[in-house]
Amino acid sequence: MLEHEKRTRYFQTMKAIPCVLILFILLLSSSFVFAARPLTTDDAWTVEKGQFQIEAGFESARQDNHDREFGPSVTLTYGLFDQLDLGVGGGYLFFYPKEGQREDGLADTEVKLKYRPLDEKDWRPAFAITGTLKIPTASKSKGLGSNQTDFGINAIITKNLGKRWVLHLNAGYTFIGEDRVENEFNYSMAAQFIITDQWAFVGEIIGINNFNGRKTDDPLSGLIGTYYLITEKLIWDAGIEIGMNRAAPDFRLTIGLTWLFKP
Repeated sequence: MLEHEKRTRYFQTMKAIPCVLILFILLLSSSFVFAARPLTTDDAWTVEKGQFQIEAGFESARQDNHDREFGPSVTLTYGLFDQLDLGVGGGYLFFYPKEGQREDGLADTEVKLKYRPLDEKDWRPAFAITGTLKIPTASKSKGLGSNQTDFGINAIITKNLGKRWVLHLNAGYTFIGEDRVENEFNYSMAAQFIITDQWAFVGEIIGINNFNGRKTDDPLSGLIGTYYLITEKLIWDAGIEIGMNRAAPDFRLTIGLTWLFKP
């Protein structure tokens, strides 16, 4: 059960607590830089002051032991100031183990604060830092969560490269609240390539080091996906993540929408 909870937490926290080498992510249009769904990476940009961003998605995943998980998620982010935003995310999980009883219930809730002290200028990249608090709203008895609070901190560097590419470098550390579970160093690498003003391809590599001395227990996976700009403020996305070792899920499929608006 402990191993399953650890892998479940990997899915639930990966979006909010990024990592060491986050590369790449570009514009979906000439008006703004955007690096989010279907990627689990983060960028140095914050939501504009007074503006809301809603990310709604649906994911389906299969673990190495053939346990399956799927369900919807939603994250609401608000621009508090020009360089500071606050996000709250949660979801609902359906867990189908290869053996045993099927379960469902709320996923853990995450609260994330992002601050960008440096904007990009000439050769200098943009820099941001995030703090993420995982609130244990998922049931431990159902195998959906650890019933413990985690906290993660992440440093982000973003640099535009020409008209087609933007690079992101992230390094993060997660303090795990669960007993007898090691803290985690999180890292990822992502890239976005603009095809047209509306279409873009994305890709990333995601990893975790849990400091238990066994490299085979450190999840490593890669994702490829796409964005489509329906309107300037509404974005559709889809992606597939494939595990690169036995500690990572076999695959994860995700599809979603992102909506930016002002009340």
